[in-house]
Amino acid sequence: MSTKASIFRGQRLQALAELVPADCIRLIDVGCDHGTVPLDLLYQGTAQELLLIDINKEPLARAKARAKMKFPQNSDRIHYLQNNGLEGIDCRPDDVLLISGLGGETIAEILVNAFYDRENTRPSRLILQPQTKQYELRTVLQELSFSLSEERLVWDVDHFYTIISCVSAADGSSLLSELELYIGPGLLPAVAKSLCRKEISVTDDLLFKWAGQQAERLKREGRGDAGRARLAEEWAELLEGSER
Repeated sequence: MSTKASIFRGQRLQALAELVPADCIRLIDVGCDHGTVPLDLLYQGTAQELLLIDINKEPLARAKARAKMKFPQNSDRIHYLQNNGLEGIDCRPDDVLLISGLGGETIAEILVNAFYDRENTRPSRLILQPQTKQYELRTVLQELSFSLSEERLVWDVDHFYTIISCVSAADGSSLLSELELYIGPGLLPAVAKSLCRKEISVTDDLLFKWAGQQAERLKREGRGDAGRARLAEEWAELLEGSER
C-alpha cells in the first residue's frame, strides 16, 4: 500500500477531524483533553458514539462539562473513562482510534500494550498525531503490522504537526527504509516531487521549510550516532539544490 501525503496550512484539529470517515460507528479518543474533535464529530453526525479516555480525571471533567454545555442532546452516546491507554478495553472492528497530542513513544507504548497480541481485535483505522519521536512510532506501527495509508503535515501557529493515518497491513506489506521511518513514507516522496518542480507553490515552500528542519534535527542527532549520521547524509543528498 502506498502512503498518500497532504500538506495543510491551518488548524491541526480540523486536519485530524477530516481523517475520520463519515460512517464512523464509535470513535475512541485516548488522551482526550477537552474532547473537541470527537464532540464536534458527534454533533455533526460523523461519529455515532464516543469513548473518551484519559489517564487523568481533570481532562475528562473538562470534556464532560463541554459536552453538557454544548451537546446535551447527545449525552447518552458519550462514554467517559479514566484509564491508562486502552488497558482492559476491547476494540471493535469498526472502531476508529484517535490519539493526538502525546509523545510518539507514549503512543507507541499504548499500541504495543493493546495490539502486541495479534488475536486482539483492531480498530478499522488509527489516526495518530505524535508531538515527538515520529521515527519510534512508525517503527512500532511497522512491527505491529499497521500500514500507513496517509500522512498529513500541518503548519499551525508557527509549528509543524505530523498526522499519521493507518490500517492493519495486508500480508506481505513491504518494509519501510530507515529514512522512510524517520521522514515518513508519504512525506519523503512528496519532498522529492516538489524538488523537481520548476514553478514552486506556497505548499512547496512550506514543505521545504519542514524538510530543512528535519535536516537540522538529523544533523544534531547524528553527532555521536553513526546511524543517524548516515540518515543525515542521505537526506542532505536528496535535498541538494533545494535552496531557492
